[in-house]
Amino acid sequence: MGKTSKAKGGNSADLVQGELFSESSDEADTRGYRGTVASKVAGITYRQLDYWASKRILVPSIATSHGSGSRRLYSFKDVLILAVSKKLLDIGVNLQNVTSAIGFLSRHRTAELEHMTIICDGQDVKECENGDEVLKLIDEGTAVFGVSVGKLWHQVEAQLEQEKHVDITPGDSSVSALPVSPIDDIAAERMRQKLENQHLERAMQH
Repeated sequence: MGKTSKAKGGNSADLVQGELFSESSDEADTRGYRGTVASKVAGITYRQLDYWASKRILVPSIATSHGSGSRRLYSFKDVLILAVSKKLLDIGVNLQNVTSAIGFLSRHRTAELEHMTIICDGQDVKECENGDEVLKLIDEGTAVFGVSVGKLWHQVEAQLEQEKHVDITPGDSSVSALPVSPIDDIAAERMRQKLENQHLERAMQH
């Protein structure tokens, strides 16, 4: 069975602890791409890229905007995940499941994504390890969406080779690295809101 990330359900405490969407420790990226390049290669508008960053759906892992004159810098992996997200949206996957896919892909090292195919059945996002999994879901009458992450991996790599980039020096103080996973941050906020609502409900009952 493939590795699975739940789009629905699950224990909220697990979300806050970051177990569901904890990011793997990739080797430090030394090449960053401006937002204009990232949006172009991923096939999305800059406005959508900016919206996703502001809502912390997908933020740049190399440098995030931190004041006047600063610019976001996206890694190769960021751009690849953006391209996969665009593909999922194009084939009809809703934003909730796309967000789940973003978290799922973020858990893996960049090199692992080169040979990966993911499938989404509307509730789960998982790595497709063989065709039998897809056939089983189809036989059960489940609508299945599949994306070859590996194919997009090579397409994005080829396109980025033609684009301008920024070389990053390890320890460069001018680059503001993102300290936490954006998905973890969203999950934690949802958990806080849930606890607040439960507290209000108990207060009204007394």
